[in-house]
Amino acid sequence: MLKDEIIRFWLTHRYLPKTATRFPVFFIQLMDEITESNREARVMRERYMLRKKFEAIAIDMNVDVRYIFRLHRKVIDKLVTI
Repeated sequence: MLKDEIIRFWLTHRYLPKTATRFPVFFIQLMDEITESNREARVMRERYMLRKKFEAIAIDMNVDVRYIFRLHRKVIDKLVTI
């Protein structure tokens, strides 16, 4: 659905980067509530708080970058449904 794609774009390009840098405590609490695993939370923290690229996160976690994309997408989908 186009509406969901617009929300996903806004979340990933505007809201999450700004929230993570301006309100890191709130961002961490939000990720702790939404994520189901430590890996999901780690991906989100490294992506938005540390501004790492997905490839760098994958190397740090010793996993395939596609797995990182799946974890990221899963969290974003949860945020869209809130």
